[in-house]
Amino acid sequence: MATSSVNLVTALGAGSGIDTKALAQSMVDAERTPRKDAIDAKIKTEQAHITGLGAIKSLLSTLQTALTNVNDASDFSSITTTNSQPTAFSATTTTNAQAGSYDITVNQIAKATRLATTNFSSSNTSLNSGQSFTFSLAFPGDSSGSRNTSITVNTDTPGGIMDAVNAQSSTTGVSAQLVNTGNGLTLVFSGQTGASNDFTVSGLPVSVSMRAAPLQTAQDASIGINGIDITSQGNVLKDAIPGVSLELFAPTATTTNAASSSTSSIPARLDLNRDTSSIKTNLNALVTAYNDFDEGLKVLGDKGSTVATYGGTMTGDSFLQTVRNQIRSMFAKDGKVYQDGDSSKALLNPNVSAAWQVGLEFDRTGKMTLNTAKLDTALNKNFDQVVALFSANQNGQSAYSVSPGGLAGDAVKNIDKMLRSTGVIAQQTDSANSKIKDYNNQLTKLEERMTAMLAQYTKQFSSMDSLVGNSKSTQTSLKSSFDGLMAMYTKN
Repeated sequence: MATSSVNLVTALGAGSGIDTKALAQSMVDAERTPRKDAIDAKIKTEQAHITGLGAIKSLLSTLQTALTNVNDASDFSSITTTNSQPTAFSATTTTNAQAGSYDITVNQIAKATRLATTNFSSSNTSLNSGQSFTFSLAFPGDSSGSRNTSITVNTDTPGGIMDAVNAQSSTTGVSAQLVNTGNGLTLVFSGQTGASNDFTVSGLPVSVSMRAAPLQTAQDASIGINGIDITSQGNVLKDAIPGVSLELFAPTATTTNAASSSTSSIPARLDLNRDTSSIKTNLNALVTAYNDFDEGLKVLGDKGSTVATYGGTMTGDSFLQTVRNQIRSMFAKDGKVYQDGDSSKALLNPNVSAAWQVGLEFDRTGKMTLNTAKLDTALNKNFDQVVALFSANQNGQSAYSVSPGGLAGDAVKNIDKMLRSTGVIAQQTDSANSKIKDYNNQLTKLEERMTAMLAQYTKQFSSMDSLVGNSKSTQTSLKSSFDGLMAMYTKN
């Protein structure tokens, strides 16, 4: 009967008295342990490297977020408005607004024509003996007559007229509503604002009477800005002041001359003031983010760091200095911005073309600071150049754009490259994972060799134990024979 390897190992030592099972295992362990420990140490190093790379990625993402708050021209467009007559109009600014003061007079607001019928007892009152009919909308301000429209009413009721008018309002600009006056229903036709949108209604059945006077007649808005007269069909005026949208509510206040009993408008004062507080807040946040990034790299490289998870995980790794140098160079670069990105054209920021000129400085330890005095000077004297330095006057630039993006815009794009699936962080991570896979394969092969070695030692020691056992058996037999002979000689 064949003997199993387990039973064989257990039986070892029976003949020689030596624990050959332990001896075989010890010899295998002596081979395995130093090699396994060396490979495990390499795996641990690569795993720590991956942890450190994850920390770098997080630090870069935080820094990138801080940069996105100053990489668009619109990030510098904080304008506050002060309006002395907010009941007359409102003012909202866009990214193109500039600081300045304006005297604004609202002479009249734009209005739309509104025409109304006399009252009906019900929205279902028959107006043409149940027969369909057609009536006309005419626009006197349209000399070509192209806007004149015929409206066909298939249901001869006030509600039918309303529905027919509203079905074509996207074309005519005229809508209709039934209004309950308390004494019945009146049908109101409403047009669009502006004198050229005045209209008339004709051809309605004789049972429908229009009120003698319009509820309201169309007119253009009329305002004055710093003495310049402006008219508009609507009450929202965009870019009459560059970068400002005005919405008109009512004429500005008036004053009466007691002597002549004449009235005159009192202009409203609109002040557009540049608010730089948000810019300073964003730049201070950028400084904090950079210093946190730099401190994070120091923690990664500090062998004695007690920071949990990633402290000291990249001690002695040259990649830390590579990343640090790449990021710092983004703030130390030449920040000159040319018109249309063409160096042969006008330089847009001759007086503010470097980070230090807006107060972003580095001390002897590599820590970034913000010199607010320099920043205030740059913002007050060369605001547009500060905007150009950081954003190259761009807004919403793609991370893949090859056009200049300014100091912050280019930094955002460069960090994006580092963080992509094809970037240096991913490449380093992939390399570490590949090494770990290779080391695990080495462990598998090592274990296979050690298993084979144990089997070999077991076989060898089995033979040795058998030989020693046989030798001991022969020794015992001879001794017995000699003892017998000695006994015979002694007896004789």
